[in-house]
Amino acid sequence: MILASNKFMLFVVFFLIFAVRSYSQPRTVADKNFYWFSAIARTPAVQHLLSADPTLNDLCKTRQSLLRSHATDTCSWAPSLVTDFRFSATDSAEVAKALLALYHAHTALFDDLIDHQLRPSHCYQRFSAGNNETFLLNIWSQTIVGINYIIDQYGLGKRLRYPSIDSVTYDVNSRYYRAALKEMFAYLSEKTDSMSLFYQPSLFIALQLMDLNDRDEAARFEPLEAGENKAAFAAVQLTNWSKYKYATIVVPGEGPELTTVALDPMGRMRCNLAADRYRKGLAPFIIVSGGFVHPFQTPYAEAFEMKKYLLTQGIPESAIIIEPHARHTTTNLRNANRLMIRYGIPITMPSVVVSTKSQIDYIDLPQGRFDQRNLRELGYLPYKEKQRIGIHEVSYYPVMESLHMDPYDPLDP
Repeated sequence: MILASNKFMLFVVFFLIFAVRSYSQPRTVADKNFYWFSAIARTPAVQHLLSADPTLNDLCKTRQSLLRSHATDTCSWAPSLVTDFRFSATDSAEVAKALLALYHAHTALFDDLIDHQLRPSHCYQRFSAGNNETFLLNIWSQTIVGINYIIDQYGLGKRLRYPSIDSVTYDVNSRYYRAALKEMFAYLSEKTDSMSLFYQPSLFIALQLMDLNDRDEAARFEPLEAGENKAAFAAVQLTNWSKYKYATIVVPGEGPELTTVALDPMGRMRCNLAADRYRKGLAPFIIVSGGFVHPFQTPYAEAFEMKKYLLTQGIPESAIIIEPHARHTTTNLRNANRLMIRYGIPITMPSVVVSTKSQIDYIDLPQGRFDQRNLRELGYLPYKEKQRIGIHEVSYYPVMESLHMDPYDPLDP
């Protein structure tokens, strides 16, 4: 049996501890989008410094007051209610300056937070090359993007990166939504006394906006290791990898066109192709990837429906890993990589994407056009040594950057 290094296994153990802590609470959406806030919540000394800083405290009190005011004032339009909870360029610079001063004055404390919680989580993997000061400032810059994105999309109704599947559920100018926003502010006004940190008023607004739109996709099925992936996760630890050419077979989902259809016919084709290769011993695990995507606000998760279908085809549950959050071909690969890394599946082995011909053609687009989409949307390639090996297959090696949180995709960060 090929065993992972001790360092890697420590990472796996750390992540699973994080998963249990995170997913056992009703804050999974926040943990996935803003992990460093979760780390701060476990570090009282850092909380005390942030709440005592005059600049950060003033920002917190100003937004607390605004939140309370909107609970009873006559403002009823979305722009007048939520815009001031975004972080402006001025806000960003002031917070960055305050964080930098706190870091220099309490370096050991912040280094402990960064070195023992933030870096080991790999949630900010793309910032890992910088020193701790730069690492902290980069996290703050990314956080601003994430909070503003949620407020813009679910508060102001802006059509952002993927409007056909991820946009606001209601017309933000409708009577219903205006009334719902006022109720939201009244509801949150009762929680202002618990907001002692500069980011909490805006964070509470952002998360409540997502809840108002039933956008909890990032939390669904979690914790996977204790639920749908429990049998497969246990099997990973016992696998003799030397017996296989590929570590996993990755199957991207296909969203049906009809709300009455749980699994698209092309999704069944993809499952059948993967099952054939599993039976031939190509890899010990099939990762089915796809979330609640098409049609808009569908009740069906592609990965879950594919798993159900594979079980009817005689594939054992211990060989099926579901990844029920990806919303695009780019994140099918990225999220499959995340599970491989976190579960201890060796990424020094290649994996193979198996799908219908049209999707494999898309992944293998000439002139690197699929690569360009990944670079444009993710900022990196979630694979290396990608190679077309058949009409229905592309092989590749996963990369560690896949663990980095994406602030532009709050439903699957």
